[in-house]
Amino acid sequence: MYDHAIRMYADANARLADADILAGSLDRQSDSGALLSILGFEVLLKCAIVLSGTSPKNNHKYAAQWSTLPESVRNEILSSAVSRMPGYTDFSDLNKLLIAYQFAFEKGRYHYEFFKDYSLVEQFELSQFWMDLGAPLDEALVQYFPNELTCLIHGLRRYIERRLGERNSDIASSEGEVAP
Repeated sequence: MYDHAIRMYADANARLADADILAGSLDRQSDSGALLSILGFEVLLKCAIVLSGTSPKNNHKYAAQWSTLPESVRNEILSSAVSRMPGYTDFSDLNKLLIAYQFAFEKGRYHYEFFKDYSLVEQFELSQFWMDLGAPLDEALVQYFPNELTCLIHGLRRYIERRLGERNSDIASSEGEVAP
């Protein structure tokens, strides 16, 4: 379990590092950075599930996955997330956020599918109408909630690092070494 969790944590962090590179690029052409961030979030969530002693499901149902974590673990992660950007996030409906991330990952990565039954002119007109309305975020086809995602990633990382650190301390103690 421990080695698997380390691999998961490293994989998630690699994806998140690549997402940061894309997010910082002025030449980006798509939302791939956001999708990589959601993928990194998913792997961190599944890593937290592994470290809490259960096996994650092989799906992208983040709300269901989240609910498999013990309540104390959920509270720890959420507490850390909430404290990351106070005043700039809204965690009042965590389920809504998790479902939005699932939708973005499953459906948003194939953005062209949203308009498959429309002509290019109709797609343009719909997009223009949405922009004329002021581009209301709550009416966007795909919603990313980037601040909340950043904070949840932060909370998951803190929990995982604490658990991996506890394991390192246990190993060092059992080998007669002083843990750092």
